[in-house]
Amino acid sequence: MSRLIDQLPAPKEVKEKKVIVLSRSRVGTFSLYQALKMLGYKSYHQAEAVERGIPHMSLFEEALRCKYLDGGKPYDKADFDKWLADYDALVEIPQYFVEEFIEFYPNALFILTERNLESWTKSVKNTAVPMFISLRSFPFTAIRRMDSFVDIFCSLHVTLEKVYFHNKTCQSEEGIKLSERDTVEQAKRAKALVPPDRLLVAKLEDGFGWEQLCPFLGHPIPEARYPRGNAPQEFQKMADDLLVPRVRKAGLTALSAVLIPALSIGAWYYLKVVRRH
Repeated sequence: MSRLIDQLPAPKEVKEKKVIVLSRSRVGTFSLYQALKMLGYKSYHQAEAVERGIPHMSLFEEALRCKYLDGGKPYDKADFDKWLADYDALVEIPQYFVEEFIEFYPNALFILTERNLESWTKSVKNTAVPMFISLRSFPFTAIRRMDSFVDIFCSLHVTLEKVYFHNKTCQSEEGIKLSERDTVEQAKRAKALVPPDRLLVAKLEDGFGWEQLCPFLGHPIPEARYPRGNAPQEFQKMADDLLVPRVRKAGLTALSAVLIPALSIGAWYYLKVVRRH
């Protein structure tokens, strides 16, 4: 089976992977992504994949499908090096490839942030779940036909939902329980596979910031505040900046179609309701 990654040339240079965050989403990862950038790392996160556009979202989805959904030969180190050549710090992406990244990049420093499981589930239900539901529902099922960026954005998130909830929907209690199990088991695997001197484990409820991060990475503590508090809103603003103009453009494209009344209502619902979560 032909894969997108096979069509890419070998990169001229591959940055050494210095920091790999094995944490699940909704465990302070967006703040950590921002913090690593502040410390001078070239940091890659799911948000970065979206911001880099169709090629990166397509590779992310392909890597997920190859591992979890029989989409082809799973990515090996050469494949990940093609995709992630420009980055030396990886956040959120590694949660789907824990064993691979630990094996492929043994010289990296690894970070695992943990969170009370009940709090994690509540956060997922308040943020990721509304997004998943919205992107596989009308109006996005119609809008994605009119805009290639929206199409791959929706496709990626449909795949993420399948992977995260074991081919159940995010509204399925069974899917939620399986995802909770993954959160616990993934942390156990990380602690078992990474040498203790190369792994920083921190629980969010105990506080996590520069005081824990910088000594582990060998950096002085910056004067700037550790990026927290508004991280979800900042991520939402980035998503809005990318999606909202395309939603509006799709609505204009459909002006002469019978879909426009429903599209307008659906777009209003996304802009005013869903994106607030």
